[in-house]
Amino acid sequence: MVFGWGKKKTGNEIVGSTRQERQISFSDINLILKENEARLLKRILGQAKSIREQIEVEQKNILQTILQFEKDDLNAEDVDKSLKVLIERGKKAVGSGVKRETAVVLSNPDTYSNLANLNAQTGQMLKRIGDILGINSRVMHVFARKYTDKLKEDLADMANNKKQLQIFVDEYTNLESTSTNILEEIEKIKNSKKEIEDKNHRLTELKREIEDHKKTINNLEQDIRTLKSKNEYHEFLKVKKEIESLAPERNNIKNEIDLQFSKISRPLGKYSYISSLEKPLKNIMARLVEEPIEVITNDNKNAIIEILQAVVKSVVAGNVSVKDSQKAVEQIEETISRLDEFINLKNDLSKKMNNLESKLSIFNIKDLEEKEKKVTRTKEDILQCESSIKALEKEISEESTRTPQLIHDIETKLSEISRTKITLKI
Repeated sequence: MVFGWGKKKTGNEIVGSTRQERQISFSDINLILKENEARLLKRILGQAKSIREQIEVEQKNILQTILQFEKDDLNAEDVDKSLKVLIERGKKAVGSGVKRETAVVLSNPDTYSNLANLNAQTGQMLKRIGDILGINSRVMHVFARKYTDKLKEDLADMANNKKQLQIFVDEYTNLESTSTNILEEIEKIKNSKKEIEDKNHRLTELKREIEDHKKTINNLEQDIRTLKSKNEYHEFLKVKKEIESLAPERNNIKNEIDLQFSKISRPLGKYSYISSLEKPLKNIMARLVEEPIEVITNDNKNAIIEILQAVVKSVVAGNVSVKDSQKAVEQIEETISRLDEFINLKNDLSKKMNNLESKLSIFNIKDLEEKEKKVTRTKEDILQCESSIKALEKEISEESTRTPQLIHDIETKLSEISRTKITLKI
């Protein structure tokens, strides 16, 4: 059997109508919050003191009921001995437990902290007395009905007072929470404003950078046009074209050398695996196999002859196997005999190239190339700046839409807690 004193009701929020309108600045908000807190505390603490007095009266009433209950024999003389023991045990438990709870000294609600403590004390008292009576509910309902009914009345009154204390606590915590939210939103607005200012400043910098880059490009392009208009530049291009015209001659020489060395590639290649030549000669031989035109020079002539003669000896001795050793030897000797021809062809071409390349110094092409590269890099910098501007403008737009909503939220919350229509001066 459950011992109760009615269903718990939730407190409704006190809703007040807007009585007037008021326009304030952000600097006024802290003062308004403090004024509302002070006004609320004055009201709820004053009412809480009265409620505390009522609870103390209810404590005394419950104690008086329990004292009478302890003196009453509950007509236990007429019941079975074993049942009488249970009655006495329950009577003793209820008496001692309830007296202990009603002896609690209640906090004086002169501050919010003490009000919250008073609320907690009252809640604990109700729970503990309810637990004691619940455990002994059979004894109380069967043998002490009149005391049970009286206790229910007093506990119901105390529970109602507890509900009112909870309403006070909720009012204050709600105000405290709302105030904290308002201050956080103000901080968000400040941060947003600072962020927008910083980004606008960066936008100005980026736009200035673009203008500077454009000026740089104009100056560079003017310099490039000036350089390209010079006779020296046109002479440079003419020489460059002549150098390029020598490419077919070099290709012909290369093809001629490659063709000759392709005839001896098999014995030369096989010899490279078995040769006992010294390292410098081995290096020349390896390059001779890969790219003969690069190796055939006056400086390397004797080394090349030594290598090719060593190949001939290996072919004759049978150390290098080829299909036709006599033909292989003839082709190697032919290659040796043509070395001077190849070297002369290369030297003649080299002289022509050197002569033309010496004429290129008439114009500083590196200066022109550097300016053209700088134009390309600067154009890329402009594209990067423009991309950054678009990203910043999007961020500023998104950030700007948040501020009006934050202001509206602050106005709404301030209006609710002050019972006055509040508008913020921006």
